[in-house]
Amino acid sequence: MKPAPRFPKSYENVAVRRALETLATEPSLDGLTTLMRAALTGGLVVDVTGSTAETGTRIRTIASTTGELVLPLFTSMAELQRAVGAAVASTSAESAGARVQAVVIPAREALALITTAEFVAVQFNPGGTTMIVARSHVENALK
Repeated sequence: MKPAPRFPKSYENVAVRRALETLATEPSLDGLTTLMRAALTGGLVVDVTGSTAETGTRIRTIASTTGELVLPLFTSMAELQRAVGAAVASTSAESAGARVQAVVIPAREALALITTAEFVAVQFNPGGTTMIVARSHVENALK
C-alpha cells in the first residue's frame, strides 16, 4: 500500500496567497516580511513540466527581462495551470500539448532551491497575483 502524498493535488498555500494579495494592494517592507514568513510554512508547488524518467526531475525556470534565472513557485496547482495556460497561449502550438507536471514540497525546501543555481529571484504565482522577491531577501528568510 502506497503512503498518502504529503500534500494533496488540491493543496493551496492560503497564507502565501493572502500575503501576496495584501502586498499587491499595499506594498511595504512589513508586507514583504509577512510574505516571507508565510512562504516558510506549508508547501509550495514547483513546476517540473517536461521531466521524464530519462532526464529525471527538472525544475522549469523563467528568465528575467535581462535574461537572468528566476525560480517560479506557486501557491497551488491552479496557479501553476493559470501560468502555463498563459504561457502556452503566447507560444507555439507545439508546446500547447505539453502536460503540466508539478511537485508540492515543503515551502522551506522550495525556497532553498534558489541556492541550487544562479537564480536572481523567486517569483510567486507568475500569471496571477504575483510578486518577485530578490534572492537576498529569500536567503535572509531561510536563515
